[in-house]
Amino acid sequence: MSAKNSRETNGIVFRNPKTEDGKYFWEIAKASKILDVNSTYHYLIMCRHFKKTCIAAEKQGRVIGFVIAYIPPDSPDTVFVWQVAVDAKERGQGLGVRMLVNVFKNVKPFDVKNLDATITPSNKASIGLFTAAARELNAPFMLEDDFFSTDDFGQNAHEAEMLFHIGPISD
Repeated sequence: MSAKNSRETNGIVFRNPKTEDGKYFWEIAKASKILDVNSTYHYLIMCRHFKKTCIAAEKQGRVIGFVIAYIPPDSPDTVFVWQVAVDAKERGQGLGVRMLVNVFKNVKPFDVKNLDATITPSNKASIGLFTAAARELNAPFMLEDDFFSTDDFGQNAHEAEMLFHIGPISD
């Protein structure tokens, strides 16, 4: 992996994921007991097809966190963050914010100016995470209600999802 796609901070390496990291992403998501857990196949595909927009955080050779993100075809100036997760033992150290900043640094060469994510209203931790990321990126942010309503999820009972938009990001 080139130095361009790998950064180290305080013993943590931020890098683009490899396909085999998908299984670790799945394990971290499942252990979170907060995230909607997708199939292992989903994580493998994201690590393979979207490796340039995703981040794996590694410490002493072990994946301890990840961000799954992609650039939506209809919004080429935006990176959409699907999931952010940090291993329980590594939480509370700002790793989530650092991963989001690294995602933006990776996609900046693609003329990306915005970072979006959806968050349920009850997920105060994620709202805090993205607010802190916006501050770190020195960018304005806004939260829009009902990006997906509860009705959009059909009979799969799910809380509404709000859009958290950061941007434009000039850094």
